Amino acid sequence: MSEIKKGTPKRGVSVYSYCQLLGVSMTLEDCFKDIYDMGATCFELLTSHIENYPNPSPAWVDKYWRLCEKYDLQPGEMGHWSETHLHRGPRLSDDEVLDQLIRDFKLANLLGFTTLRTKIATINEICDPEPGWEKYIERALPYAEKYNVRMCSEVHRPTTLTTPHVFDYLEFIERTGTEYFGINVDFGTFQYQPVVGFDWPMGRRANFEIHSNPEDVLAVLPYAYACHAKFNYMDENFEEKTIPYEEVLNLMVSNGWSGFLLSEYEGPQRDDFYFLSDQLRRQHIMMSRILGY
Repeated sequence: MSEIKKGTPKRGVSVYSYCQLLGVSMTLEDCFKDIYDMGATCFELLTSHIENYPNPSPAWVDKYWRLCEKYDLQPGEMGHWSETHLHRGPRLSDDEVLDQLIRDFKLANLLGFTTLRTKIATINEICDPEPGWEKYIERALPYAEKYNVRMCSEVHRPTTLTTPHVFDYLEFIERTGTEYFGINVDFGTFQYQPVVGFDWPMGRRANFEIHSNPEDVLAVLPYAYACHAKFNYMDENFEEKTIPYEEVLNLMVSNGWSGFLLSEYEGPQRDDFYFLSDQLRRQHIMMSRILGY
């Protein structure tokens, strides 16, 4: 058996981290400049960050590519939604859902994304997918291949990597043999304790006894083309006390994972640029220390 080569994840940032500032006190260029300054090399955009989505103007697209070149940033992942209930009344037909997916595939291809965070409609708190998801996702696979994009369903709190529907995703991948559907592992799924020093209503309600263990990532790793490097607070020692980053990243790297590792900050003071930017920098210092680059 050949030796597994050490993985080299690409450190990036989700522009979602700036969602309370973008369009208020920051432009997309401001976000890209900050991402570049902290040493990241790639980014995630949500469709809500794309001007006049789903039909950005040629001028916007040209400016977007100029910014990518100016700040030497690679498009990593585009976050979009597989909507089945856009309006009151009956669920959208599979044909309608497929049309939306193809539209987004074309846009992602235009903007240089090869990975999508495809949010499948869910029915409960643990994000069980709405029944019938596999029908329209399977129909979308040839188009995903045509436009070279990989749909990734996200696993984040309170979903764990051992929640039954995650195994349904793995069975779907095995049955279809596809390389165009996978999983985005949100590191919040590993959170095992609340953030000390911050009294958040969400933190009081959360059950931190239920979480993914670091080794759980191994079952999905071959199909995790991008991960949300979720974090809640980086302390003055550049440590995240609620998520076992070092253990998780070392497992991923030692098993050859080289996907997009995209910072997603969901802690306090996201409307304060200086606090937010400092938090992102601290996280990238931590990840750089763990990864060795």
